[in-house]
Amino acid sequence: MVPRPRVLLAVVLAAALFGCRRSVAPLDDVRRMTYSVQPAVVRVNAYATAKFAYKPEAIAAVARELHIDVVHPLGPEVVETGSGGFGSGFIVHPDGLILTNGHVVAPTRDRDALRRDLERNGAIAALAKHLPVDQFRTLQRHPAIDRYVDMVIRSGEISGDIRIVNYADLSNGEKLPFRIERYSPALNEGGSDLALLRIEHKGLPTLALDDSDQVHVGDSIWTFGYPLNASSTDPGIGRWLSPDSDLEPTMSRGSITAIKRNVLNVPVLQSDVAILAGNSGGPAVNLAGEVIGVSSWGHRSAESIRFLVPVTVAKSFLAEAGVQSNVESEFSKRYRAALDAASNGNWSTASAELERAGKLFPGSPDVITFTRDIERALKSMPLWRKYPVATASLIIALIVVLLAIALPRTRRNRVPKELLKATTETIISPSSVPPGRPLMLGKFTILNGTRAGERLGLGGSGIRIGRESTICEIVLENPKVSRLHAEVVSIDGKVLLIDRNSSNGTYVNDQKIDKRFLKDGDIIYFGGRNAVAVAFHA
Repeated sequence: MVPRPRVLLAVVLAAALFGCRRSVAPLDDVRRMTYSVQPAVVRVNAYATAKFAYKPEAIAAVARELHIDVVHPLGPEVVETGSGGFGSGFIVHPDGLILTNGHVVAPTRDRDALRRDLERNGAIAALAKHLPVDQFRTLQRHPAIDRYVDMVIRSGEISGDIRIVNYADLSNGEKLPFRIERYSPALNEGGSDLALLRIEHKGLPTLALDDSDQVHVGDSIWTFGYPLNASSTDPGIGRWLSPDSDLEPTMSRGSITAIKRNVLNVPVLQSDVAILAGNSGGPAVNLAGEVIGVSSWGHRSAESIRFLVPVTVAKSFLAEAGVQSNVESEFSKRYRAALDAASNGNWSTASAELERAGKLFPGSPDVITFTRDIERALKSMPLWRKYPVATASLIIALIVVLLAIALPRTRRNRVPKELLKATTETIISPSSVPPGRPLMLGKFTILNGTRAGERLGLGGSGIRIGRESTICEIVLENPKVSRLHAEVVSIDGKVLLIDRNSSNGTYVNDQKIDKRFLKDGDIIYFGGRNAVAVAFHA
């Protein structure tokens, strides 16, 4: 038994729907935003190191004033000292331009201030070396520490050269020196707390800059950066956290809690988002991954009060430096296309675009992680989602084959049973057949019109069919039937139907024919579907 076309089509559609349920959900908005931002976030290192030499008399004098017994050094001592540290930043132009806070790079700009910091930190290191731990910790919290630090500084000096380090860690692990192109002091010094850095690199990932004038209180924001407390360099956490994780940026979520102005009447965004030591200079973005501010400053005694430099201020800062905003690299275009495709659940396109992007910024951990997500999604996808064009072609071909198989029988099944019970039956014989009982080739049953149900016996070879009674044995009075339309002949015991160049054609089971051997149950149309329909019985 051959299934009906509707049943076959239902099976195909059910299989497609079942496959759809197995598909992986598209990339959600937060993951998309995270993936889009992280490649462009950088760590900015700006510090100096040196050696600080001091005299034993200074340590002895501090010990006497504190009434502490210490082991006095026998001669001049030397300790390692440093100044500065690291912060965060983000790439604003593919040709190696990075935006960060002014206070992040300030420690290495002023040589005199740098030397003072190195001397102070060296003196503190000397006290930590000689004083008992508990005494030193108590002294650190006491205002008098500055006087004792000064006593050591006056007896010491920076020994040797000062080593200044200014370099940026890209998200893919590349370390490149930078130079400061433009600088503005910190907010508490009356500046915009911004700095523009340049590294020698092309085709870098970038972030789009939005319009902070459209930001409102209550809007959600996300900050990205490299807080010291989440780094292997942190004294407390560094013992167990791998340095390989240091370039995995930290994302924090918060909201805009106020929009204020500084003493120069410049807007400042207030937020409850986490901005810790090391986060300074990182981007604050909206859900679309567009920058609306630059993380700047937080009050240590008020964790929920943090301040951001609005991106409109940053745009003006960049414009004054001659930098065009929102320029995309080829990597960013390909990467964005991959994210768009994944957001729409088109994982095959996402895979192709991400592969192209990965070659333009090799080693990116975000590209590697995103690639794994895509691979997992592709493995769980049904074949028809992986290869939609091939699958569509296969389904169309299958439907055509099934219809070709099932249609003739469905046509037969559509003939009303009452029509197969002839109301009248006439034996039709060609004039060439001699009198007597003719050789029966089969029967025609007329299916429509006023003669519906009439049965015509085919009594011999050479029966002509048409509208003209003077030349045809079977007369079909329909304007779409030609004067001589067709002919039935017998060849080797088979019944052959031949179209005699009719105007509107002869059809067997909906297929137009020139000639066709008839089979039991065939439906014949003389002049088209709306003319005369006849069923053949062998």
